Amino acid sequence: MDFPPELPPILLSADSGAQTTLPVETPIPRWRGWVLLLLMAAYPLSLGLIGAASQKGNAEPEAMLPETVSGLWKSAGANFGLFALFFAVAWAISRPGVSRLYLKRQNPWAVLGLGVVWSIGLRILVAIMVVATIGVMWAWSTAHGRVADDLGGFRPKIENVISPAALHDPVYLVTVLTLISFVVAGLREELWRAAMIAGVVLVLPARWQGRRGEILAVALGSVVFGLGHLPQGIGGVLLTGVLGIGLGGILIGHRSLWIAVLAHGFFDATSFLGLWAVDRAGLLKQFLAP
Repeated sequence: MDFPPELPPILLSADSGAQTTLPVETPIPRWRGWVLLLLMAAYPLSLGLIGAASQKGNAEPEAMLPETVSGLWKSAGANFGLFALFFAVAWAISRPGVSRLYLKRQNPWAVLGLGVVWSIGLRILVAIMVVATIGVMWAWSTAHGRVADDLGGFRPKIENVISPAALHDPVYLVTVLTLISFVVAGLREELWRAAMIAGVVLVLPARWQGRRGEILAVALGSVVFGLGHLPQGIGGVLLTGVLGIGLGGILIGHRSLWIAVLAHGFFDATSFLGLWAVDRAGLLKQFLAP
């Protein structure tokens, strides 16, 4: 039986056998849920559309992240500040509560370990998606007599996000591996995802106020998350959409924002580190070929 968020299940005390209940959250009117949902959905969609529009028509699109350490810090502050504004307004109106944002306290070592393990799991999930996409596109290309080079159009355009040459600066690299990966990407985007899931669940009918509603919310959130990465091309949208499903699954499975933040941060940090290693090995041009 699914219990709505406002009516948690009864728990049995192991000591006395007496019945106790979890703290009851104040019910939230559906219109407040709509405010939370619409504001959270508007945030990545507007960034994705603005980013895609700025790249359109440019022969060599500029990377979204600045190429200097000082510029990187300013960009991080601006991005987090804009999100904080959206989040603060949405939270002030909807007041989703701590449990709906998966902010429960956990053993930090367990959180760290699960974050590392799930970052590897996300890498495997994305690899499976990439292989499956290449297989489908290869079959389609072969069936229609098209050249295999058509697959290049589905490559995530990482160069539209960051300049690989900028990673040669060790201070810049460390800043990307820490501030950008774990705070700007990990914390900011997982707070957004938790609020997005809460917003979707709050506007659903009562019979969907359990796990089914959360699964639907993860699916919808992954679509919005993918569209927020339009500057990376269709490949980037698909990849980040699949990544969003994995991160959403971590949120609702462990009911922990912090595990998702660390899994996201480690995933991004190892991706940037891999980009740096490939560039250092002189193989980057092969990966970035159209």
